[in-house]
This record gives sequence, structure tokens and C-alpha cells, in this order.
Amino acid sequence: MQTQRIGIEQLRFAWHPDAKQFAMKGKAELTVRVLALDLEGTLISDAISAEPRPGLFGFLEFCQSRFDRVVLFTCVEEPDAREILNQLSCGGHVPTEFLGRLEYIRWDGEYKDLKFIPNSVPEEVLLVDDDPGWVRSDQRDRWVAITAWDGRGDCELLCTQSVLESRLNSRAVDSV
Repeated sequence: MQTQRIGIEQLRFAWHPDAKQFAMKGKAELTVRVLALDLEGTLISDAISAEPRPGLFGFLEFCQSRFDRVVLFTCVEEPDAREILNQLSCGGHVPTEFLGRLEYIRWDGEYKDLKFIPNSVPEEVLLVDDDPGWVRSDQRDRWVAITAWDGRGDCELLCTQSVLESRLNSRAVDSV
């Protein structure tokens, strides 16, 4: 009886329910389509005071223009999160159009598993979050770290925008 050896790529695709799709598409062709954003400490101070981080409006405009989908991946319950963002929009801190496109991710567990995001695979998602404790160890390459906002002036959203742009541009070069 002969044993068949399989390569790491075959093994990687073997466990996934959409293995045929991945095998045909190829890893190089997967592009970043979805941006997952944390809320507290990343975009705002916290859910109680809901102070907008400096540069929030411009950052969200960038996100909306550069990603097919933007999702909110937060511990804050959806009605509360949407109310906060609506109030910030009324105050001119969040683009109105952004609210209509924003998807809320329902999840549970100890990690923000990118597999919770419907109609995507983790390789198509980037997660912006200030807390590494929420990021699965096998999805660290999808994480864009941002310094937790302490309520003072900072330029972290502008820096994060630059990192995201760089990640998007490097993906475009890799797939050519």
C-alpha cells in the first residue's frame, strides 16, 4: 500500500468547506475586500462618553472609498453602537453615507474571529483594533494595530490610514 504525500497548500485547503473555491482561485488572487473596525478605544473614547477620535471623519471616508465592505466588530451591542455613530454623524464626525453601508458583526467568544464575518474569508479581511487580546493568534497577520485612544489629541487614525493604504498597495503588487 502506497501513501500519498500532500503539500502544505493542499492540507490548508482540505479542511475548509470552500476548498474547491480556494484551490481554483489561488491564494495570490485573494484581495482585501473587507475592513473590520473596533469601536471603543479605536474610533471613539468609550461607549459612555463617545468622544470621537481626532481625524475620525476623514478616516471613515477613506475606509468607505477603499474597501468593498466596512464592518463594525465590537463588544458594544448593535443598537448602542449605531446610536453612538448616529449621534456622531449629527455632530459632523461620521459621514452620513458611511452609516448606510456599515455592517455590524454579531459574535461571541473570547476572540474576534474573522470567520464570523459573513460572505468573506479571513484572508480578505483586515481588522483595526487597539487590543491584541481580541485577535486570534492564527489571524495576527490580518490585524492592523492602533494605539488605544486616551481622549487626548493624536494622529493614530491618519497613521492607520497610511498602514492600510500600504497593505492594500502591497496586495495589488503581489497579485500582478
